[in-house]
Amino acid sequence: MKQASKVVSFFVFPSIVFLVHLIAATRLNLYTIFPNLDIPFHYIGGLSIAYTSAQILSYLEQEKITATLNRVIFLILILSLTATTAVFWEFAEFVSDQLLGTHLQPSIANTMQDQFLGILGGGTWALIYFKSDARIKRRRLAAPSDL
Repeated sequence: MKQASKVVSFFVFPSIVFLVHLIAATRLNLYTIFPNLDIPFHYIGGLSIAYTSAQILSYLEQEKITATLNRVIFLILILSLTATTAVFWEFAEFVSDQLLGTHLQPSIANTMQDQFLGILGGGTWALIYFKSDARIKRRRLAAPSDL
């Protein structure tokens, strides 16, 4: 049960981003007032997906479910998972437009911008993760051993 709650906790950040997005769009009608509000939401969404991907991959390594990944492979996986999620998000918007008559994708340019911003958010998180991981490793090397 403890492990299940830990895994569920990885999804808190993207869930909050999604809920705030829904409230902004449906309850507060902020997209009418601020049409470009979509821009930060896709960027932050990309950050949240990359964060969750990193947490899941780290957890799998920690629990010895997967082998420890090379840092470059780890970052490529984070970016790949974020990009794939961005693409499927846009698929969902397209399906919503087609089946429900919403207007979430006003143009191909908007769709490409949304995907780019999601991937950029993921790349930002990967860079933050890469830099913080390198700092942690340097500190460990510089710290005296606890023998």
